[in-house]
Amino acid sequence: MKKIFTLFALVLITVALSACWPAEVSVETNFNMDGSGTRTIVIDIMDDTLSEDPIPNPEDPDGDKDKGAVLNDVHVTGGILAIQTWLEENAPDFITVHDPKVDGYHRFFKMSYTFKNFDDFLDKYKTLVNLSPTISWDDFSDDELPSLKVTGTFKKSATYSESRDLLMASLDWAVDGIWNDIYDEADLAGFVEKENIWALAGVKITLGKNTFNEESYYDEELPDGDEGDMGKIVYVESETFTLKGEQIDPVMTGVTIGGGIVLLALITVGLVFIFKKRV
Repeated sequence: MKKIFTLFALVLITVALSACWPAEVSVETNFNMDGSGTRTIVIDIMDDTLSEDPIPNPEDPDGDKDKGAVLNDVHVTGGILAIQTWLEENAPDFITVHDPKVDGYHRFFKMSYTFKNFDDFLDKYKTLVNLSPTISWDDFSDDELPSLKVTGTFKKSATYSESRDLLMASLDWAVDGIWNDIYDEADLAGFVEKENIWALAGVKITLGKNTFNEESYYDEELPDGDEGDMGKIVYVESETFTLKGEQIDPVMTGVTIGGGIVLLALITVGLVFIFKKRV
């Protein structure tokens, strides 16, 4: 499928120069071996109203390249906290929108939803993708759709796979809504597009006792930001997220052990009965 989301190759240097920095989104998914679990979405935004001092541009942490401080608040109608209101009013019913948290000059908006099995996960995933006005679930090939393959009885082995493009598509309902409803281009008009206001900064998947984790990082050796890349900030690059997990099934193990105990008890009773009868 043609790549629809090309955020990592299209962020413009003008964004950094005009003192705006994208919201960094992390997605964490915890799977049980039966396919049930929880997905959590965290939006990390540098909020300049939380800092008395200028917020250093991540591309220029030492401030010696004249890239300007981060000034995100001015680019959201009603201020950064308006994002919380928008999420509460527009998130699907199955999503819980949590209270925002603050750490230093970072403001975190959190959403989560649970799923009772893998089919439920797929149904909710599909709903989110189809909320996007520009892309649908049917635009993706079978190889790009999430899959969970489980084998074994006593010791279960499972493999989960998911494409980055589909994950990003499942977040487009929020990106598009915020962009059209409350994002204020201000002095950035003509330079910033919808895909420039956010970046996929982290993906964490837990399956059984195993974990996949990929996070953004700063690389001083990279050149400064220019058209076609994010400069020294490297965001999630994997095209596909795949994780294998193993776990001993406690239910089946318990049933087997319990059945063995019962069988042993019956054999013992039988032997005692035979012994007494002979005596």
